[in-house]
Amino acid sequence: MTRAAWTIGRVLLTVAILAYVMRGFDADTAKLALGRFSMVALEQALLLIAIDRAIMFWRWLILIRAVTSAPVGQLARIFFISSFLGSFLPAGIGGDAARAFQVGRQTSQVGGAIASVVVDRWLGLLAVGISGCVGVLVSLTAVPPQLRALTLAVTMLLIIGGLITLYADRLADRLLPAPESASWPVRAVHRLAAALAIYRKNPQDLWLVGALSLAVQAARISLAWVIGTGLGIAVPFSAYWVFMPLNILIILLPLSLGGFGLPQGAMVWTLGPLGVAPTEAFLLSLLFVLAGVDGNLPGAVLYALGPPPATHAAR
Repeated sequence: MTRAAWTIGRVLLTVAILAYVMRGFDADTAKLALGRFSMVALEQALLLIAIDRAIMFWRWLILIRAVTSAPVGQLARIFFISSFLGSFLPAGIGGDAARAFQVGRQTSQVGGAIASVVVDRWLGLLAVGISGCVGVLVSLTAVPPQLRALTLAVTMLLIIGGLITLYADRLADRLLPAPESASWPVRAVHRLAAALAIYRKNPQDLWLVGALSLAVQAARISLAWVIGTGLGIAVPFSAYWVFMPLNILIILLPLSLGGFGLPQGAMVWTLGPLGVAPTEAFLLSLLFVLAGVDGNLPGAVLYALGPPPATHAAR
């Protein structure tokens, strides 16, 4: 599939889902819900957004330190600008790709840069799955058996996939030709696999990053609860641990345009059985996505200011 066809497909999917969801949208209800949103809820949401971004940077900083000794300021700039640029790229992978590109270009550690975002993404997704499992446990009687099975299956697949990733160097040695006599794509795979193996040899970093990933998900679920409460949605906090992991995962899929379309449809679908009207569910998803955009504003400011004075690249 060509890039143009893929883009057209995403646009059509986004428009189709938004058109379907907006059929149940009521402007008067939306006005009342937004009017209930207090300054206290706004301040709480902004605080949670700041916590989310701070933990995300800390998490990636631990991983990238395994491959480069670049100054923290330089890495922070790369992180926040790449997050901002990712807003204009396919959801979930755009920021990762921009980050890996920038680190690889500025430090000449291309394999390590890619490995850092791969492990960061894997642990982030695993944390989403574990958060869903927590939601299933705390609301066991309210969760349909199909959703329980799906949550557990996705989490197990993430664990297995992550372990395979960490042992990619051994798989590459067994399944691929030796890098000395192979083509450049095979050599690139060997280099990436070797970079991924660095994290297997530093399990304490993986445990810490995993814990921070769970903290990120807790902050995001709490953010959704604050937004929902501010809109007047009467759903208990424990229920957010059931439906938000799925919605967060859908936002991360590279199918929507900037987090619009599919996420709103998923929110309406998952909140319907809980008695939430489509208008409030749509607003919850919309404000949650906009909160992510707000979290990328520091990167927008740094990008607008332009590059800092040239410094020597670290290894």
